[in-house]
Amino acid sequence: MSALSINARHYLFFFRGLTLLSRFVFITFLANRLSVVEVGLYGFVTALIFATVFLVGLEYGNYSARKIIECRTFLCKQKTVVGVTIFGLTMFLIFSPLSYYFLGSNQISGLVSIFSFFVIVYGESYLAEHKKLLISLKHPIYSGVIDFIKTGFWVYLLILIVVLNWFELNLRLILFMWAFFVILGSGLVFIKLKSYYKKNIFFSLPSFSTYKQQISSSLPFFLIGFSMLLIEISGRFSLQMVNFQIEAGVYTFYSGFIFAIPLFVWSSSIAFDHAKIIESYEKGDAVKSDDLVMIMLKRSLMICASLAFILFIGFSMFLEIIDKEEYKNYINQFYIFLIVPFIHVIDGHLYYKLYVRKKERLITLSSVLGIVSLVVFQFLTIDKLGITSVIYSIILALTISVFLKIMFIRQSKYDDFAFRNI
Repeated sequence: MSALSINARHYLFFFRGLTLLSRFVFITFLANRLSVVEVGLYGFVTALIFATVFLVGLEYGNYSARKIIECRTFLCKQKTVVGVTIFGLTMFLIFSPLSYYFLGSNQISGLVSIFSFFVIVYGESYLAEHKKLLISLKHPIYSGVIDFIKTGFWVYLLILIVVLNWFELNLRLILFMWAFFVILGSGLVFIKLKSYYKKNIFFSLPSFSTYKQQISSSLPFFLIGFSMLLIEISGRFSLQMVNFQIEAGVYTFYSGFIFAIPLFVWSSSIAFDHAKIIESYEKGDAVKSDDLVMIMLKRSLMICASLAFILFIGFSMFLEIIDKEEYKNYINQFYIFLIVPFIHVIDGHLYYKLYVRKKERLITLSSVLGIVSLVVFQFLTIDKLGITSVIYSIILALTISVFLKIMFIRQSKYDDFAFRNI
């Protein structure tokens, strides 16, 4: 590995570290300043937003991220970028009003400005899909900086202005700050990709039938991504639905720490080797592609273990700082929750073994069956177990997903000589 590559990885770790730290600091700050019920409401609103983002994006960027790597001409890359942009805008205009009206208008009426909701939904969707293109175009550091700006920097700024008593902390202020920096982040992505936006490209886009075929191709990615999102946010919805508002707040607080771990692992480890893994396989070197996945898995598990250990040792200190009995009462559930990042990381790396071989249907099957088990388990037990039901259901869903992916990988080795045992 060249010195430039090592330095680049260090820069990426730095920005991802600041972003990860902001999640920890922010959820701790909210838990300290807001009531447990208000934290639960915040969790519900953010869950609604990210669910809508997935509906709008339909994970079309995943399909396009692989396609742009395969492009041999700049014109092909231009059409890919513009295609993602127009597709995202069209889906936003169709789905976001429906999502707001049917899913959230009653629950968040008077608490969330319509402007902030729609700006965040479109901005997050634009960022989510176009950052995948940036990574495929080998701009992981730029992507990391944008992540910090739209996820981390505004958090530190918000905390500062609240501590200085310039503004009172509430949901409207949080969403306004989020919306403003999402606009800023989207603008930076647009600037980076501006050479791909040409007027003539907008008039030479694929036909509706071609888009339909591409949407069909991206649908497995959507189901995979939406399944992973449901694993994280299902507890925010289900606990609110059974009126366990205290436990909904506790879950939102706990999950802010737990799911920050695989996010950081992806951003600082997987994102860096994403394009290399795909390119190696596309060039016919499946062995090298598999080796990169396994190297990446070992590195990722080391990062995961380090962060989990820090939380295991230091989480009680966070609870002392917050000094609210509701969060302390479920500390044993939090320790069980620490199992989740490890299974999550393993599942994400097994995904790549199948992804490079274009086995999206098998990945989808493993993810969807995992979610089905989660939904059934929560339906049967959440009234009795509350937050414990949510945590056990997540572990069950991820374990089923991992088991099925291992089975599919072992079956596929008969179709691909280079497909080795795990």
